Amino acid sequence: MNVSSVVVLIASLVALGALARPLATRLRLPVSIVWAVGGATLGFACHYSLQNPGGLLPVELAAAIVDLPIGSSLFLYVFLPTLIFQSALEVDLHRVREDLLPILLLALVAVVVATFGVALFLWPVAGMPLLACLLLASLVATTDPVAVIAIFRDVGAPERLTRLVEGESLFNDAAAISLALIFSAAIIAPGSVGTMGAIKDLILLPIGGVLLGFVAAWLFIQLLKLIGEDRVTTASLSLALPYLSFWVAERVVGVSGVVAVATAGVALASLAPGRVTGVLWRHLSDTWEQLASWSSILIFVLTALLLPRLLSDLRPFDVVLLLVVFVAALLTRALVLFDMLPLLTRFGLSSPISVPYRVVVLWGGLRGSMTLALALAVLENPAIPRPIATFVVTLATGFTLMTLLVQGTTLRPLIQRLGLDRLNDVDRSVRDLALDVAGGRVQQFANDMGRRFGHAPDDQPSLAQPSDTAGIPPPGSTVGDLPQPARTAIALVALTAREREMILEHFADGTVAPPIARRLAADARRRLDLARSGGIEGYRSANAAEIDFAPVDRIAFALQRRLGYSRLLSRRLAIRFEMLIEASLVVGSLPQVAERELRPVLGSATIAEAAEVLVERLGLLEREIAAVRLQYPAYVTELERSFVVRAAQAVELVEIERLRRSGVISSEVERDVLAGRTARGNARFRRPALDLGLDTATLIERSELFVELSGRERQDLAPLMRPFFAEPGMRIIRRGEVGDAAYFISSGAVEIDTGASLIRLGRGEIFGEMALLFDQRRQADVTAIAYCALLRLSAADFRRFLAMHPALRKRIEAIARQRRDQNAAGPIAVPAAGGSRQSGSVEGFGQIEDPEAHLLAAAEPVER
Repeated sequence: MNVSSVVVLIASLVALGALARPLATRLRLPVSIVWAVGGATLGFACHYSLQNPGGLLPVELAAAIVDLPIGSSLFLYVFLPTLIFQSALEVDLHRVREDLLPILLLALVAVVVATFGVALFLWPVAGMPLLACLLLASLVATTDPVAVIAIFRDVGAPERLTRLVEGESLFNDAAAISLALIFSAAIIAPGSVGTMGAIKDLILLPIGGVLLGFVAAWLFIQLLKLIGEDRVTTASLSLALPYLSFWVAERVVGVSGVVAVATAGVALASLAPGRVTGVLWRHLSDTWEQLASWSSILIFVLTALLLPRLLSDLRPFDVVLLLVVFVAALLTRALVLFDMLPLLTRFGLSSPISVPYRVVVLWGGLRGSMTLALALAVLENPAIPRPIATFVVTLATGFTLMTLLVQGTTLRPLIQRLGLDRLNDVDRSVRDLALDVAGGRVQQFANDMGRRFGHAPDDQPSLAQPSDTAGIPPPGSTVGDLPQPARTAIALVALTAREREMILEHFADGTVAPPIARRLAADARRRLDLARSGGIEGYRSANAAEIDFAPVDRIAFALQRRLGYSRLLSRRLAIRFEMLIEASLVVGSLPQVAERELRPVLGSATIAEAAEVLVERLGLLEREIAAVRLQYPAYVTELERSFVVRAAQAVELVEIERLRRSGVISSEVERDVLAGRTARGNARFRRPALDLGLDTATLIERSELFVELSGRERQDLAPLMRPFFAEPGMRIIRRGEVGDAAYFISSGAVEIDTGASLIRLGRGEIFGEMALLFDQRRQADVTAIAYCALLRLSAADFRRFLAMHPALRKRIEAIARQRRDQNAAGPIAVPAAGGSRQSGSVEGFGQIEDPEAHLLAAAEPVER
């Protein structure tokens, strides 16, 4: 067949596949099933026409279709990287990490369990070697999400259900391919594959793929920085990323190409939004969505065309074997879902996954293009004995068809029967609330328009829409019937949805960096889920998670503490502060939204209770912001200044676009005005440098006790100050214990609880120094509220220092007694934000009797 015929035929198949989408919607079937059935029908028609000339199709057309150069390499090296890469681009790591362990269990453990389980079920009845059964089982262990996700989106299945299935399918291909390669090698050369070698391959191949994929994505992003905003060049270069990653991984390095492509896509989706503009990223996503759509059409249609060849050796007894494989696959998958998965919840490693979810994941384990592509690779391998190849190919193909036609056509009714397509009580109430608010605004708009035309109020048309849908109550009817806690939960759900919209609006305006907006939007979706399922307590649990430190933060702190590597910690702290600031700005505006939009529908009591929860959350955010401000006051000032500049530049760009649309300036003038602003726009998201701490000499100089020390004496004191590190929440000093040391804050922030009030200290401040000279019990609790790098000076070491300098002892004791007397008298010495001292009392506290808490640097008193 010549090239032009192949091009015309492929283009025709793509067009017919595109037309299959509206047909699938009308038939209420997954489009992948329509593609498979259409391709299989065409394939059988071609073979029939060749055997019976003048039959269904012209012989020339039938021969052209049958002679298409379809092989396993076409699927593995052309279509597979496209599908995997596009799926990986859609992965939101911030959401996936919530279900990371369940996804890994389904993607890795389930594949291994299914492989050995199906093989052991099949071996006694198949009459084939165990290795042949294992090879077949590895081929059918991988799932295909295309049909399942289409059904989920069509019926409105819960987001978490979709996330589990997508995450599983993204990574289980690699495990299945690795197992298939191991068993193929064992069949071709018996004894060449040992147990340790197989385990090594299963571990090292994916790890190598992860490293290669991440490096490839990082290099691509560095290249994007040089390209700028050239959308055509960016899309063209992105086409090389998955294909080169797959080829280099498989043919050059010898690691998992599937994992390399998946990692490259996930890494690009995580790193690129903060380094390229939103317009460029959307163009890239749209391009890959179209490429994946074409690949999905061709991979299903072309593999279906091969069904007559793949099923040519089907025997009646194979139907029995197919039933054995089908039942064994379900049982092994059920073992993972209903026995292993609950263990994650029992040990606190994952949130519970409901039984209906697990039932749908069980029945939704459809097989598809990957199984057929691997089966075709087995058929093409001349080293595999023909009886084994025929056995594997026939059953793998038949099993794929069985899952598509049996499970694929019944998955939708199953989801509907389990009620996963219906809104829960909270979502129904939120729907009614939205309809009420929207209806009120529409009616008000109609009244205003009517008054402009001189119509009387009584003449205005009523735009209230009566409910004409069976089983759905009229808007607002479900809200009033709910108890007060449920009404408050509805208000919080509605406010969280509005919070997410505001975050995305700020991102669109250019006032918040893309990675920050992406993270906050993902957190808002998580908060929505928790508020829907857990009400007020669910919302509060999201508050606790919002201010918690991520594992990477703890790793960054450990690297800085143990190895002195500070760059990662600097970046993580900067990101944390930006997120806290953006969240506080948005949350601070939500009470006005509640008053304006929700009070007319939900009532004053509900809005008041929701406002209390918002105030509680805002207090937590402000506490964390204060901790960062105490740690790095100069840095925070610079960062806040950059926020102002960023907002001003965003307003400037919007104003220029408005002038162009209104005709004041032309497109040419707009381009001239914006020339050179792209680089400046990217630079506005760069963060200032972060100084992580103060050195020992600076801390000694800032202490009032050591103000009269000479340079030599300070040098003698410095070695006695030992590094001391504290994580957020760590209790450094406990009330009632005998003081034995003073603490100097190099970086971080602490909170002093005197029993009557809270006092916060930051970088450069000292607490507990009265213990250096006086034996007395601590009268306050001191807790770290950030990662703290402290210097600890023990009383024993300080007394040895004073013994070396007898003349100095009297001067220091005099200063200490004077400070103690001032504390007892009421007004106290209060350090300012920069570390310098100023006299006065702390507003809201009155007399501070605790000599351990007299250093109230920039201290932010918090009323109890």
